[in-house]
Amino acid sequence: MRALALWSLVLLAGCSSEPPPAPQPTTSPTPTPRPTPSPRALKPGELPTPELDGATPLAGDWRYQASASGSAVRYESNGGASFTVRCDPQARRIIFGHPGQGRTIRLYVADAAATFPTQTVDGAAEAAVTTGQTFLDALARADTIGLQVDDGAVAQLPGDKAIGTVVQGCRPGLR
Repeated sequence: MRALALWSLVLLAGCSSEPPPAPQPTTSPTPTPRPTPSPRALKPGELPTPELDGATPLAGDWRYQASASGSAVRYESNGGASFTVRCDPQARRIIFGHPGQGRTIRLYVADAAATFPTQTVDGAAEAAVTTGQTFLDALARADTIGLQVDDGAVAQLPGDKAIGTVVQGCRPGLR
């Protein structure tokens, strides 16, 4: 009996109402963020444009049109205009157009980027820009253009000399 009582005391001594201490947190150093290099080679004067690096190329072709009401260049994909740059000679403005709705059109090129508010005209999102905008010069010489409507995906279009023709032809004294 004594052995049983002694054994019971030994077992009860192992039980405690206090929880075991919490393990100490281990401290591991936080890795220092490193910029991801652009997968494309940058030319002198170009800026990194991560918007273009991940952009989806949009297959299509540029088409130039000259008329009495102003010149235009359209990037046509799948049988329709995906992006339009046209001159409004009366107002001396460049109009960017994209089919569908949208509050903004964002354009990215290697050495500049700009966001333009839009309004819907005949079912297309249009942004009017005065011909004195310096961004137009960057757009005219761009090899690659990123196009984004609102916060949607960025589409990648090839640059075209016809954009410069439209811009220059719309500026006062240059027609």
